[in-house]
Amino acid sequence: MHSILSLPPVQLLLAIVLFVVVGTGVAMLLLFGLRRAFRTSSMAVPVATFISTVATAWALALGFAAADVWTLRADADKAAFAERSSVMRLVGMADTQALDIPELREAIIDYVALVTTDEWGAGLNSRPHTGVDDALQAIRLAIIDLAYGEAPEALVDKAVNDFDELQDARNARLGVGESVVDEAKWYLVVILTVMSMTTIGACHLDRPVAGFNALWIYGIVVVASLWVLGIHINPYTHLAIPFEAIDAV
Repeated sequence: MHSILSLPPVQLLLAIVLFVVVGTGVAMLLLFGLRRAFRTSSMAVPVATFISTVATAWALALGFAAADVWTLRADADKAAFAERSSVMRLVGMADTQALDIPELREAIIDYVALVTTDEWGAGLNSRPHTGVDDALQAIRLAIIDLAYGEAPEALVDKAVNDFDELQDARNARLGVGESVVDEAKWYLVVILTVMSMTTIGACHLDRPVAGFNALWIYGIVVVASLWVLGIHINPYTHLAIPFEAIDAV
């Protein structure tokens, strides 16, 4: 499921369309099979209102999946810009007009570059990279050197606090990236989609043409819904990297 939802938008659309076409075909085969099996009994046709029973469950499952997608986007925004804020504060403290600590500034710029290319650029924040860990350690050592120097204690405490917030923001960013796809929730959506198609077919045993029309209309709804959610499943795909101009500060 994760590999499917990670496809490029066009390929994802084709995969969803294929899934809906196959599901519609299976539902139509079931419709004609049941129609032949129960052709002598009109009482075997479920009432039309039964469709709402399964369709409501599908809509709820889709709604829960959508809520996760939009919540993750908000969490990704918050984590990314909290990390940028911490980086900017540390860069400002290391500037020549402030404490003038070139080692700290260089370590922060290295951290930004590695996050941009390795964690963000390579894996969309799906896992931590050792290079970024090493860059964090370099920042930590520069702050320790600051503490052993003649800098005021208040400024040292502020640098330590900013560094702690930087680590927390990075962990939050990676946490969002690692929890992008809830497999169980998406499997539930897929299963209920198939069940909804089956129910539509079963409720149109006496009117197969109407059943086919209902299925393709429902199929369009499924394609549009799953594709829109699928292309936003990873919030970092459409989120600008917030560190691009930091090395020019």
